[in-house]
Amino acid sequence: MLRRTNGCMLLPFGALMSDKPPESRRSTGSLAGTSTSPTRALALATISFAISFAAWGLVGGLASIFTSLYALTASQTALLVAVPVLLGSLARLPMGMLTDQFGGRLVFTALLAFSALAAFVVPLTASYGSLLVAAFLIGMAGSSFAVGAPFVARWTPAARQGTALGVYGLGTMGQSLAVFAGPVVAARFGWEMVFRGTGALLLAWAAVYFLLARNPPGVARPATFAATLAVLRRAPTAWLLGAFYFLTFGGFVAFSIYLPTLLRAQFGLAPADAGFRAAGFVVLATLVRPVGGWLADRIGGAQVLSWVFGGVAMFSLLLTWPSMVPFTVGALACALLMGLGNGAVFKLVPEHFPKDTGTVTGLVGALGGLGGFFPPLLLGVFHDRLGAIWPGFLLLSLTALLLRAANQRVFRPRDVAWTQSLPVGARQALERVRAGAWATLVMAALAAAIVVGSRNLQHFDAALVGYTFATLFAAFGISYRYAMWLQRPPTRMYWRRGWQVFFSRRELAGNTVILARRALLEFAANAFIFRRGRLRGLAHWLIMWGCVLAAAITFPLVWGWIHFETVPGDLHMYRTFVFGIPMQDFPVESAVAFVIFHGLVWSAFLVIAGVMLAFRRRMIDHGAVAVQQFGQDILPLLLLFAISMTGLMLTASYTWMRGYAYEFLAILHAATVIITLLWLPFGKLFHVFQRPAQLGVGFYKDAGDRGGQAACRRCGAPFTSQLMVRDLKVVEQELGFRYEMPAGGHYQDVCPRCRRALFGLAQGALWQRYLNDRQGGGRG
Repeated sequence: MLRRTNGCMLLPFGALMSDKPPESRRSTGSLAGTSTSPTRALALATISFAISFAAWGLVGGLASIFTSLYALTASQTALLVAVPVLLGSLARLPMGMLTDQFGGRLVFTALLAFSALAAFVVPLTASYGSLLVAAFLIGMAGSSFAVGAPFVARWTPAARQGTALGVYGLGTMGQSLAVFAGPVVAARFGWEMVFRGTGALLLAWAAVYFLLARNPPGVARPATFAATLAVLRRAPTAWLLGAFYFLTFGGFVAFSIYLPTLLRAQFGLAPADAGFRAAGFVVLATLVRPVGGWLADRIGGAQVLSWVFGGVAMFSLLLTWPSMVPFTVGALACALLMGLGNGAVFKLVPEHFPKDTGTVTGLVGALGGLGGFFPPLLLGVFHDRLGAIWPGFLLLSLTALLLRAANQRVFRPRDVAWTQSLPVGARQALERVRAGAWATLVMAALAAAIVVGSRNLQHFDAALVGYTFATLFAAFGISYRYAMWLQRPPTRMYWRRGWQVFFSRRELAGNTVILARRALLEFAANAFIFRRGRLRGLAHWLIMWGCVLAAAITFPLVWGWIHFETVPGDLHMYRTFVFGIPMQDFPVESAVAFVIFHGLVWSAFLVIAGVMLAFRRRMIDHGAVAVQQFGQDILPLLLLFAISMTGLMLTASYTWMRGYAYEFLAILHAATVIITLLWLPFGKLFHVFQRPAQLGVGFYKDAGDRGGQAACRRCGAPFTSQLMVRDLKVVEQELGFRYEMPAGGHYQDVCPRCRRALFGLAQGALWQRYLNDRQGGGRG
């Protein structure tokens, strides 16, 4: 299993479970006098964090009791709830600095004891003013994140820091526990007992933590507080990490706070229903946080964040849709992505700031906490000024795109360099993970498009659900295989260079015209096939356009994107709806209606004609017969023929045979279509989706021709473009092949003709040596 470190590879899982951190095993120091292990340190810190967050959330959880007790206004209640949360966020920076200076053991123990004292003070208050002071003091418990995170990071091997910090983040569920359980306990034993019990628990756990926890030895710390503050001045990347957490954790907090109000106002949900849905958002985002850290350990935190920000930019647009199903899909997807992002951000902190982990963690945590209050205020402003909140979600999407661009520029190059340094097998494992993520994203986007395009499945035909799931599977499989194909070094080089050439500033306008011409000639007209033979080209052309026409009709109808209704008051007129929007009326008995409603018949005729021509070539062309394979050459044609024939038989059944055997034919047709869709990612028809990438190869060749030719090092003759030679050398190195010459130069500097000559000369030299050895042995 692959694991990542700052400078080494493949640390075993036992490194996390060992009683000694890797730093002590690599140095002369030891853990004499301590039995703390990374696992124990993680458990102690997580429990401490959960208890502290439970105390932090008590004032908000019992706010309704204080409102009744002191007859508070809405503004006073809001201030009471905000005071501990704001302090808990702002105090993270100084607490992180203290952790860097004095270690997590002492600082966390002091924080737990202080939070216990604050919890004992709350029941002693007798006025709103004194309650605000007590709430302010108990807000310090919210700064516990900045203490425990560097403590865990320094105890954990670099290869498992993301996973460990993700597990540590589960402690945020302590706040949820306080919000849900606090009022229940208060109703039975009184609210004073809730705070006293929490204070006693905090004090007892402070003693346990102090006795069991140990600071990791050999950890370098800043010399002074001035040196600590200097990090924030000279390291803009720390502030960028804070911006990342501002969106991921701040968005999580904002949704958890504002979502119940939003659901009640926008969709009219009951308070209990809205609260249950908000709880689902919180639980999902919290539980996937360790998954985000785990992924960051394996593919790099920057690469995870690239996916997170891209996904948030896309799925936050669903939140602008004023309908429950798209909004729910968007909200749950954002919860998943933000949870993954929360786990990934703190993988980057100890990587880039190993000496100042606490300080940067405090900064990042503080910005993340503050981020939880900015979105609700912004949504409220949009609602009051514009009467709509969708601009707020659009702003969220744009912010995610900007942060993704910053991540790609600042952090991702380091992950890419690390990935390229891995062994071939490890890189292949990462490529499978990355391809699976792309495929999942594409499938989820298609599912969301089906829901939105059919107006919350209002125009979705449940009888076609089999087709829908088959297309979702095909979308996943095709995207996975396509992503794996693009990650192959030769394909990746062609792909990247092709786009670079196309978007070059001087050639963009001309390239656009060339792209349109090549798309028309090479794809729409299949000119590259007609050059191999007229009948062969005609067969491809008929099959291609028959399939394109069938797909253009079938999939929008299956997904509910297009449907037809009779015009109210006129049964002889049909109305076309696209995505639920009325577009065009036409008479039922018109030629237009006949062409539209028989579109699949015309596509079936095209496909059958093309298949017949293809089979004719397979039977009479001896070259094709010699190399053809059933799975790659015959089966695709049989599937296309079966789909077309069963579709025509359905039409014949309800048109001329009064529905005879219609149900059987419908099942048979559905089976052939579904089998073909499931087979698409694995069979020869996958090359249809690869073919458009050929356009980039054309631009690549054009750029090579303009850039000059490479001369053979042996004969001096030009043989290919200099661009091709340079890229081949890079690709071979990525594949693990080294063809550098001992005396300088490279194997790719020799033309193919001279390579064959050199190969023959080398063989001749070997035979000459062999014969000389035999003759010398015979004379001896």
